[in-house]
Amino acid sequence: MAAAVQGRSCLHLHLLCGVAVILSMGAGSARAQQLAEDGSILLDVVSVEARRYGEDALSVPISLSVVSGAQLESERVSVMEDLSDRVPNLLIPNYGDDPRTAQPIIRGIGTLSTMLSPDNSTAPTIIDGVPMPAFAANAQLLDIGQVEVLRGPQGTLFGRNSTGGAINVISVLPDGKPGGMLITEVGTDSALKGEMSFGGAITDTLYSRFSARYQRRGAYVTNDHPGADDIGAMDVGAFKSSWRWLPSLGTEIRVTAGYEKYNGDTGYPYLLRDNNAYQQTPVFERDLMYLTVNGSHDFEHFTLKTVTGVTYYDIYNWTDNSDGYVNSATFGAYGMPVPVSAYTFDGDYNVTGQRETQLYQEVRLQSLENALTKWVLGGVISYNDFTENVYGSSSMSASINGTRDVNLKGTSAALFFDVAQPFAERFEIGFGMRYTHDRKSIDATYLSNGFPGTVAAYAQDAARNFDLLSGRLSLSYKLTDDSLIYASLNRGTKAGGYPRFTGNAAIGEPEQGYDATTVWAYELGTKARIRETGTSFSAALFYNDVSDEAIFGYDALTASFPIENFDLKTYGVEGEVQQELAHGFGLSAGFALTHAEITGVPLNSVLPATVGNEVPNVPLWSGNIRLTYQGQTGFMGFDAARLNGYLAYRYVGERAGDTANTFDLDPQHIIDARLGVKTGRMEVYAYGENLVGELLEQQGANMTGSINSVLVSRGRVLGLGVATTF
Repeated sequence: MAAAVQGRSCLHLHLLCGVAVILSMGAGSARAQQLAEDGSILLDVVSVEARRYGEDALSVPISLSVVSGAQLESERVSVMEDLSDRVPNLLIPNYGDDPRTAQPIIRGIGTLSTMLSPDNSTAPTIIDGVPMPAFAANAQLLDIGQVEVLRGPQGTLFGRNSTGGAINVISVLPDGKPGGMLITEVGTDSALKGEMSFGGAITDTLYSRFSARYQRRGAYVTNDHPGADDIGAMDVGAFKSSWRWLPSLGTEIRVTAGYEKYNGDTGYPYLLRDNNAYQQTPVFERDLMYLTVNGSHDFEHFTLKTVTGVTYYDIYNWTDNSDGYVNSATFGAYGMPVPVSAYTFDGDYNVTGQRETQLYQEVRLQSLENALTKWVLGGVISYNDFTENVYGSSSMSASINGTRDVNLKGTSAALFFDVAQPFAERFEIGFGMRYTHDRKSIDATYLSNGFPGTVAAYAQDAARNFDLLSGRLSLSYKLTDDSLIYASLNRGTKAGGYPRFTGNAAIGEPEQGYDATTVWAYELGTKARIRETGTSFSAALFYNDVSDEAIFGYDALTASFPIENFDLKTYGVEGEVQQELAHGFGLSAGFALTHAEITGVPLNSVLPATVGNEVPNVPLWSGNIRLTYQGQTGFMGFDAARLNGYLAYRYVGERAGDTANTFDLDPQHIIDARLGVKTGRMEVYAYGENLVGELLEQQGANMTGSINSVLVSRGRVLGLGVATTF
């Protein structure tokens, strides 16, 4: 049966890629609306900042995907996790719509369990040059000019915790032009959205923009617990202001300030597979604020750039520690039948408060924009102060009971450089290194609530230091002005530290912490634009060797939570293609084949994993295809009317639900669509999300035998919208 499912998975991706290739080939004689003087099709040149300076994406020896601000707007991309429907080899699953847990998996490298600490990510989100703390990374994509998803370790230029890749988010640049936009949407599932943005010039040298968004969704998980609401409702309000000051020639200062408030009936609602919930409704609230300041000044031979960032968030979370259906089925499998009703207001719950402040400062010198040799030299210091206060009550686990107060501090200092040197007309060699010193500390206390097996009180005060070295080496060759082949070697590192959940304190044992992670990454790729056919494409082969990726385990004999370090390897191929078709149509498609397996398991591991097991939540096959349309004026006989829209399909193959590979999460088939008519400055449109309609399995856990629990995401939403520009 498994082989048959895998065969169907491969067939889906073969068909998807086949459609893309056939349509691309069939468009060879077509012409898009814009033609150059020589008759070739004018393709947009996409500028990226993957090497910390603006350059043509085709010239960068890195596998990357770019999602433009126009695409974010037209395809209604509101949060980071929506990017995974559009970017090959990027998955951003979450634990029950909890925005803390939407952590990226790039090329099979990601967090293997709930995050050990808020600085233990593998692919940071960088907003206007400032890396966000992991629990603040899944913020609203509001007034964004471009998102760059960089695959492979990016530690040399983007710092620690980027062993899988990095997501570089760039806000819309205030340009002084007056104007704005208003959007209103209503839909099924109690969907409601309102958004506005506007900007202009304050003076001849000072420009600004302001944006705001409110979004609401209804519950989507049926909850059978008496007196409890269904699960999954949320609303979020976000505000953002951007400023740009040009005090003199060659000098620029950009400031961005953002705030958002999230309220939801979300947070870890594990369900018995193919069943409703039976738990008290969770509560999740997050206030998030950030400020970024970017300064730039051109000297005669180099440019000075500074990046300053302040980030703060405050989280409150209430969760039921026991789902009646899950626990009843689990105990039943052990021959101890317990009725579901026994978990009605059973007193098993967690109340969690989390706060973090991050201070970030970067200074770098780099080559001038038109320099032949591109170089960057810089330094970074950052400080993180995270506090978690938890009270837990459980009838089954001693380690969850009691009050925990944990303070984690992290101080980081780094020096880095990167050079890209052309030679022999069309060759370029790139080389960079980064040295980082991290100090991690824990100050934690525990107070028992009297549960049997727990100590009355416990305290821990400890610190660890980490010295990390990352680097990259690349060689590229331009076959033509519009095509590139390259090979690269990268070494990525991630500091170890201490966990935010001190489960061992309940039995009077300290947290030993976890070790640093290292990855060696090898990549061979190509990129090209074919102007005669309006085609652009990229493809890459990759291999990653990961040492000491940390993961929480659970030891039933001691009721403790040891942290274990696993070795992994991932390898495969990924690609993208964009094709301009005739009559206003466009096609884009992407695919990834990724094999990810566990290659090293610690001795006496408490986790039921063996060498050769698949890495959890990494599909062998995944892909997407999108058809867009921008019609000419004159729709239905109206001179100013224009029809536009898109239809997108995303496939995520089956993947292991846990490290033991006891079960697989179901494949995902996601279809999104939008169809609108624009007249002058106004557009009316209809949209659909997840038109297949199924709740999508995002995470899983094996309870025992054939009893599996899963976390799911939202099903079908249909709606109407109106957008106006001014």
